[in-house]
Amino acid sequence: MSTSDTAFELSPVHEERGVLRAELAGDLAWDSADELLDTARAHLDSTPVPSDLRLDCARLTLCDSMGLSTLLALHRHAAASGVRLHLDRRPPFLDRLLVLTGTYEHLTGRPETAGPDGDTPSGVADGPQLPGL
Repeated sequence: MSTSDTAFELSPVHEERGVLRAELAGDLAWDSADELLDTARAHLDSTPVPSDLRLDCARLTLCDSMGLSTLLALHRHAAASGVRLHLDRRPPFLDRLLVLTGTYEHLTGRPETAGPDGDTPSGVADGPQLPGL
């Protein structure tokens, strides 16, 4: 197996007013997924528990099946802690992955008619626009 072309980066996680924020960059893949999960769990298991975990996904370049699995595990752990997970500024490829795997509404909390910023585009009735589908 080859290594990732774009190294995964997790910005320093910080809290403000009960919101835990982190910026993701690069490839969320088999070789980087544990870093995200371990870091987020450490913060979610601390006291006080934040009310929201906001992951800024704008600089993600790839999310493979292990990355998706990690987002699902993180969602499960956050929900068990009473924390709402938000995937902010999702790139189109991430929305496409979520729609194709049937996890869009589960991970975003929005029907598939919502855009990456959570707004519902006018005239869109069948989910995020996915070229070629």
